[in-house]
Amino acid sequence: MSDRFPQRFPTRYVPTDPELAERQWAEWRVTRRRLFQLGAVGGAGLALAGLGGRSPLAASLAAAQAEQPKSGGTITMSLADQDVTSFDPPMPPDNMSIWTMLLFYDQLIRPAPDGKSLEPGLAESWDVSPDGKTYTFHLRDAKFHDGSPVTAEDVAFCLKRASTIQGAPWQFMYTAIDTTEAPDPKTAVVKLKSVWAPFEADVAMFAASIFPKKAFEAQGDKFFQKPIGSGPFMFDSREPDVQVVLKKNPNYWEAGKPYLDGATFKVLTDANARMLQFQGGELDIVTLVPYNQLNPMKANPDVVLLEDAVARIDIISIQVTRKPFDDKTLRQAMNYAVNKDAIIQNVLFGAGKLATTFLPLMPGHDPNSPGYPYNLDKAKQLVAQSSGKDGFKGELIYTAGDTTQAQICQLIAADLAQIGGQITVTAVDGNTLLQKLFTTFDFGLCKAYYTTDIVDPDELASFAALGSGGAKAMGSNYSNPEVDKLIVQAQSETDKAKRQDLYNQIQKLHLDDAPFIFLFYPGGNTATQKYVKDFHVLPTGNYRLWETWRTDV
Repeated sequence: MSDRFPQRFPTRYVPTDPELAERQWAEWRVTRRRLFQLGAVGGAGLALAGLGGRSPLAASLAAAQAEQPKSGGTITMSLADQDVTSFDPPMPPDNMSIWTMLLFYDQLIRPAPDGKSLEPGLAESWDVSPDGKTYTFHLRDAKFHDGSPVTAEDVAFCLKRASTIQGAPWQFMYTAIDTTEAPDPKTAVVKLKSVWAPFEADVAMFAASIFPKKAFEAQGDKFFQKPIGSGPFMFDSREPDVQVVLKKNPNYWEAGKPYLDGATFKVLTDANARMLQFQGGELDIVTLVPYNQLNPMKANPDVVLLEDAVARIDIISIQVTRKPFDDKTLRQAMNYAVNKDAIIQNVLFGAGKLATTFLPLMPGHDPNSPGYPYNLDKAKQLVAQSSGKDGFKGELIYTAGDTTQAQICQLIAADLAQIGGQITVTAVDGNTLLQKLFTTFDFGLCKAYYTTDIVDPDELASFAALGSGGAKAMGSNYSNPEVDKLIVQAQSETDKAKRQDLYNQIQKLHLDDAPFIFLFYPGGNTATQKYVKDFHVLPTGNYRLWETWRTDV
C-alpha cells in the first residue's frame, strides 16, 4: 500500500493515480466537513450500511405518498471514466461528453424509454418519400435556452455541419446527406444521396444535436464553452477535472419536465473516491460501481442497484499495423489464450457474459457466433504457427484509477505469458488513452470499451469494423475490403432479414481477423440512493434525467 494513504484509504486497494486520488479525496473531505457543519450529512453513512434511517413504517408511508413525481431538488452524479472533452456535438469520442450534452441539446428524434426504438424529439412527426431518399421533418414549438425559437434553419445548418465538418469522428455517419433545406420555419427537409437504412437512428444520435445557428456564427468555437441547446437542462458551468453543472430549463417543450432543478456531474475517475462520496451522501447516483461491491449493494435497503446494462462490449484493441500484432494467427492465439470466463467470475463477480462478436447484445448481434472460448491448447498450436512462436512483447495500456481495468489487464498479461507473451501493463490518464487510441494510434494493446448510441447496428459496424470509418476500427487500424463492402451494402438494405444476414457475415469475418481480444458484455453497475426515482440507463447509454425525481423534496 502506498504510504501516502495509510488512513485515508484503509483497504487493500491502492490508487493507480495517487495524485488524482489525493485531490479527489481532499475535495470530498472539504465538502463533507461543510455538510457536517450544516447538519446535512447526519447518519448518511449509517443509513447506507442499513444500520440507520427511517423505520420500515415511515419508509412505507413515504413511499405511498411519493407515487406521483415531485418537482424540486437537484442530483449529483459521477463521471467515472474521465472529464468531458468537448460539447461540439459531432466531435467527442467519449461517453462522458456524450451523456451529459444529451441533456442540454435536443435532436429531431430520440431513443424511446425502452432504448430500442425511437420517438419524436424536436420533430413532432416526419415523412419519408417513396424512394426513401427525402425526409421531411415537422418541428414542434420549442425555444433555445437563450429564448430564441428553434427553426428549420437551425436544423438544416446543424445537420449539414455534422455531415461536412472535417476531423469529426462521427462524420462518417452522415455522409449520406446530400442537401438540407428549410422551406419554412417549421419544416426541415433532408435529401440523401442514396437510401440510408439507419438514417432515423442516426438523426437520434448526439452528433445530430440542434443548436442556434446565429449564436454559433457569432461566437465560433467559443460557443461550445457555454453551449446553448433546447433540451430539458441548461448548461450552467464547467470546472475542468472537477464537475459539470446543469440547471433546469423552465421553458422546456415537454410540459411539467424536468422535475429536477438541476444536476451536477462530478469527475471522479478514482473508484475508491467515487464510492466514498456515494457512501457519504455526496453522490446521489454513482456509475461504474466496482464489481466486488455489487452484491453488498443489492443487499442494502437504502440503495437501488440498476442491473439493466447499456449495450456495451469490453475489448482489448490490438494495433494491427504494429509488429508483431500484424499477424492474424498471433491475434487469434491471443484470443484463445485469455480466459474470459475467469475474468467474468473473479473480477466481475459473474456480472457479465462472454463477448462473441464486436456487436454488444443489441439489434444486429449474431447470437450464434462462437466467439473465442478459452482453449490454451488451441492457443499454443496457433502461436507456434505465428510470428510469435519464439515469444512476443507488447505494452497494454488502460485508464488510470480504474481498479477493475487494472485487474483485468493483469490477468490478461498472465494469460498471454502462457503462450510466450511478455506484456507490460501501463496506466495512463483518460485523455491520453483517448489520444493514443483514436489520434496517434501509439499503442500496441489498449483496454477499451464502447457502447452503442443508436438503436441500429450500423454505428458500431462503422465504428469498430469499417476500415475507412472515422474511428479507424476502434483505433486498431483494422481494414478488410470484404468487410467494408458488406457494411456499405447493409447501409442501403431495407429488408430486415437480408440486412441481418449481412451483419452476420460481417461479424464472422471480423471475428476471424481478430483485431480485438473479445472480452465480455458487462452487466449493469450503476447505483442510486433510495430517494432517487425513475432514473434509468438505456441500452443506448442515455439518461432520461428529465423524468427523474426525488422523494425527499
